Amino acid sequence: MTDLSNIAEVSAPMPWQAQAWSRLNQQLAQEQLAHALLLTGPRYTGKTRLALALARLLLCATPVGGLNCGKCHSCELSASGSHGDFRWLEPEGTSRVIKIEQIRQVVEFTGRTASFGLRKVIVMAPAESMNLSAANALLKVLEEPGSNTYLILVCHRPHGVPATIRSRCQFLRPAIPSTGQSLGWLDRICGTRAESERLLELAGELPLLAAQL
Repeated sequence: MTDLSNIAEVSAPMPWQAQAWSRLNQQLAQEQLAHALLLTGPRYTGKTRLALALARLLLCATPVGGLNCGKCHSCELSASGSHGDFRWLEPEGTSRVIKIEQIRQVVEFTGRTASFGLRKVIVMAPAESMNLSAANALLKVLEEPGSNTYLILVCHRPHGVPATIRSRCQFLRPAIPSTGQSLGWLDRICGTRAESERLLELAGELPLLAAQL
């Protein structure tokens, strides 16, 4: 489960996601960012971190350098997991699926006015964990998006998401890190290159899994 109660002041994408992040910032600056994004790619490569960084950027009142500022009231609330304009959906408890009741709450949420007058953001991870009833209910949000409302779907297996959902989202497949990029990032966690190499090999070249190990 994703812990949103104790995150850093500023949420940044992974180093190897720079190109995707630049594209998202450009679209946002030009007011061309899609209201529904589908982030796809292998597990443990940082898609969820990219989704969190984008969500907090969208909610931030005074972004700095293409990232959320970490200082405004909105950033303080999103860091504590208590922002009224932010929803994070994932399977609850021991369940492996996102249920229709959760989506109904999202539909109700999208009909509200943003508390801070900026944007409302929903992140769903992983999107393929929706059951069929939930996916059908989500179509209402995609077909009639609320004003200044953004839906970010994190997806490990695109074809696990119904075609009716996929066709209404803009696809974004962030770069998969090279071995060198993964090791460079892991070095700051492990302290030594030897330990980084050992854990990355154990994790099957998946950097975030290596970090967990």
